[in-house]
Amino acid sequence: MNSDDNKAHYIKYHHISDDLALIEKAQSLADLYRLFKQQQRKSNRDFESAFNVILTSVDIFQAYDGWSLYIPTNNNLFSGTCKRNNTYTTETRDALKWLISESYIEQVAGVTRPKKKHSKRRQWMPKSYQLTNKWFTEISDKSLSDPRLIRRNPLAGYWECRRKIDGAKVAIKPSERQIKINHIMLSKTDEVLESYDKFMVNVVTSIGTSAIMPAQLSMMRIFSKGSLNQGGRLYSAVQNYKAETRKYLYFDKEPTLEIDYSSFHPHLLYHQDGLQFAGDDPYVIEGFDRDHVKVAFNIMLNRKGSKNNKSAANTISDELGIDIEASEALEIAILALHSPIAQHFNSGIGLKLQRLDSDIAMSVVDYFVNVLKRPIVSIHDSFIVSVRDTESLILLMADCYRMFVDEKITMRGIKGTAQEFSNALMDAIDLCFKQQTNGMCINYWDALLFKEGVKDFKGVDVEEEDVSETEAL
Repeated sequence: MNSDDNKAHYIKYHHISDDLALIEKAQSLADLYRLFKQQQRKSNRDFESAFNVILTSVDIFQAYDGWSLYIPTNNNLFSGTCKRNNTYTTETRDALKWLISESYIEQVAGVTRPKKKHSKRRQWMPKSYQLTNKWFTEISDKSLSDPRLIRRNPLAGYWECRRKIDGAKVAIKPSERQIKINHIMLSKTDEVLESYDKFMVNVVTSIGTSAIMPAQLSMMRIFSKGSLNQGGRLYSAVQNYKAETRKYLYFDKEPTLEIDYSSFHPHLLYHQDGLQFAGDDPYVIEGFDRDHVKVAFNIMLNRKGSKNNKSAANTISDELGIDIEASEALEIAILALHSPIAQHFNSGIGLKLQRLDSDIAMSVVDYFVNVLKRPIVSIHDSFIVSVRDTESLILLMADCYRMFVDEKITMRGIKGTAQEFSNALMDAIDLCFKQQTNGMCINYWDALLFKEGVKDFKGVDVEEEDVSETEAL
């Protein structure tokens, strides 16, 4: 079976279905499995739930639509100190291995590992699988669950705290003291992300004319290095669609645009120190590729240097695939341009900045779904909304930034990206950025968007990232 590497999702087990059709199929598969293994029903071996989670994941990640699935089966991920997280149960592992052994799913030949974003290196990914004709014949040839009946797996919370154990990043339980100190923040995270799921399940979301499951939008907050003060960014499956693909997201058939805080972390550092960056773009240095500057800058923020080695040149060289002389020159150029904040480089501050930008993102999402009652998708430091909500998002992003950073700061660099729209719609979006929206009532937008319609998009592309192997993005 041939594979399109760009149409593969990393399978996750964060959801379960209450749809009777899927429940009955999960029960029948559990019975078949026990018969095959000659096992008695045991209360501590819940294969019904395991198969439910697998079937639900197959629905969510579009395996019926020709998508491949990256499926890890390494025993270490499902038990012991390197267990990935609570959703990786031994029952799920055994059920998956049985489905593979019985040819319900089969490995895709010729799978290559995707490159890390902005990197010459390839990242580790598990083997890729597709559903077989046996699955289509004996299990189902179409989705088994109503999307509205898919809910959070009881084993999966809305946040995780991860740290490296024996070379693998795994979910851990923070100390009671950490949980007590951060109780309000964690409770708010659960509240907001649960309400987000309940709201977005009723929003028809598509890429072009192709519907995607609302559960792909469901988010989890991931903290890093065993600390609730580091990381904390929001992650969802829809983030893995490449930027060009995300331009064709639609909410209830309304086109969207993505608005982001441009050069977020550099500006955060300057503003926290009571400074302003003097130039236009913190990542533009004459003689160097902008993407290289951005990657190197973030390496220098995330790396914690030692007294004997404060240079990040070796890491930059390895990550970008450039020689050491070029990486040293790049590091020197960044230090020169950003001398006012140079004390923060090689300090490991990057994950602390992520905690701050994640707090801002949580506030934006909270306000959109619980106050404005409007759909939104978070992509770390950017947000996707219907074009009719452009001005609302711009104003909110500025307000939230001031609330968390400095109420006197005027946020610079908020910019938007979108597909090519009609001149009329582009003009309307431009007026939103200029905050000249008098007369743009609901009827105005209804008429404008009706004329725009929904554009089909066939070039769906993903840049799958196993965030469990990622400390900082």
